[in-house]
Amino acid sequence: MDTLRGFVRAVWSTDPGVIDTAKTNQVWSKPDHVSQNYELRRLTTDFDRKGRRTDFFELYWADLMEGTQVKHVTAWLRLLLFRSPGQVPRQLQGLWWTIVVLTFAVPILFVAWKLGWLPVPGWMTALAGAAGTVIWLVAGGFLLNVAGDAARYLHVAPPNIARRRRVRDAGIRLLRRLHQSGDYDRIVLVGHSLGSVIGYDILTHLWPRYNTGHAGMVANPSPAPDPIELLAAKRDLPVAEYQAAQGDYASRLRQAGNRWLVTDFVTMGSPLAHASFLMARDDDEFRRKCVERELPACPPVLEDVDGQPRFCYPRQGTWLPNHAAVFAPTKWTNLFFPCRATIKGDVIGGPVSPMFGGGVQDIPLSTTIRGGLLTHTDYWNFPEGWTQEADAPSHIAALREALRLA
Repeated sequence: MDTLRGFVRAVWSTDPGVIDTAKTNQVWSKPDHVSQNYELRRLTTDFDRKGRRTDFFELYWADLMEGTQVKHVTAWLRLLLFRSPGQVPRQLQGLWWTIVVLTFAVPILFVAWKLGWLPVPGWMTALAGAAGTVIWLVAGGFLLNVAGDAARYLHVAPPNIARRRRVRDAGIRLLRRLHQSGDYDRIVLVGHSLGSVIGYDILTHLWPRYNTGHAGMVANPSPAPDPIELLAAKRDLPVAEYQAAQGDYASRLRQAGNRWLVTDFVTMGSPLAHASFLMARDDDEFRRKCVERELPACPPVLEDVDGQPRFCYPRQGTWLPNHAAVFAPTKWTNLFFPCRATIKGDVIGGPVSPMFGGGVQDIPLSTTIRGGLLTHTDYWNFPEGWTQEADAPSHIAALREALRLA
């Protein structure tokens, strides 16, 4: 719950745009009957300035990744390392080359030392042994606790399939129960780092259960595309205009009886910026998966239907969005700290629109925390010494704007 509490503090408890600053308490911890995880609570807010309340839920999945071993991580790293350097995203090349060099150089140096080809003084051997032990303990903890989760989820190998399914099932159950509760008129799905990949997969598999669940957009189907389809067909897609059209399209779906409530998908520090490297063998395979509707794009991939660009198809006298059109009614906003020299900014995150389409609103951020170094976990953190009387840091303000709680 520490992550959720810090997030709520950033986007709610310290935001005068939504809270009544005269009140002493803004958030309460209540039982979470939705996730059915007794370790979790939901954080319920007081009424905001417009008389609305918000519930914050956390999808906790770390317990579903237990049992990760070094072999799981090395199997994933082998898959990533034995690639052509040209297939590695530019932002990851420094990290990739470092791992490649260490992977091959360390064993070679060790063998040379054991064979006597590399004479080393005794004190240096002892120092290297001590340093190696410390590095192994630190690196081993990182591999298992951080990279291990990514390896188990992103590497599509038989030992990982069951865990991938459990994580997705938990997310789909949570969102379905929120839909079915009748308590909410809007759901915002937020994902950070690997959580953004999990969130994307949840939307990918949940939307097909809702895309045909309404009476239709029109009583008599017309060959003319929907306005959002015409907009999506533009070569230079204006993102703000497209997101406005998404809101209008979502409203019309609701009026027609569709029960889809996810209005926004917000990602932070997302490895989806490197999707063709992490989710496919190369760019061509990634593009093919998008065209074949295996990976939803934003805007949805259009097809020629009687000479018109559409993501909808005719059925029983109406036009229905297809199973990969989740980003027709759902806006996608992606926040990232631009990366330079690997350690400046966030090496994991980056712009997502080059991968998934011009309908994604990519927002670059900046922060004074640690001088902007290694910012992957700072998307909802405040600089040291910040007080509520001061203006919100720019990266917090951007996060609040993306959620649109005000």
